[in-house]
Amino acid sequence: MDFTTSCPCGSGLTLGQCCGPYLAGQSAPPTAEALMRSRFSAFQSRDADYVKDSWDPINRPKQLSFEQDERIWSSLEIVNTLGGGEQEERGVVEFKARYELGEDTYLLHEVSRFTRHGGRWFYLDGTFAYHGKIAHQGKLLKNAPCPCGSGKKFKKCCGA
Repeated sequence: MDFTTSCPCGSGLTLGQCCGPYLAGQSAPPTAEALMRSRFSAFQSRDADYVKDSWDPINRPKQLSFEQDERIWSSLEIVNTLGGGEQEERGVVEFKARYELGEDTYLLHEVSRFTRHGGRWFYLDGTFAYHGKIAHQGKLLKNAPCPCGSGKKFKKCCGA
């Protein structure tokens, strides 16, 4: 793990200044958002152990593997947070993550719940606001959400 490269979570910091210490087990994320960012970085680097270990034991899958997963996670945008601070026990993080699968680009827009046990944050569960294909060969699909963030379909907004 090269701690001098840009962190995959999009924070603008290096991996060593951001998610790297969490992924390496040197420290634990202090907030729900920090855990969300580190989980994205773990998905991108295919670190199934970190993703599984950061899942709340109540909902944690028995097995998790990325061996057959061909998705390439490309970007993360934190839309909103509610709670999840260093002194809180619960938090919500709304995010949009993009991934590539073959010639297609997908968007996962999720509202995730986090809980803290023994001073450590865990991913509890999430609700999809949107999950689907938004582009093919780099060209936005007409029925995809508009990238401007209006909440409208591309064809009814910037694609009109």
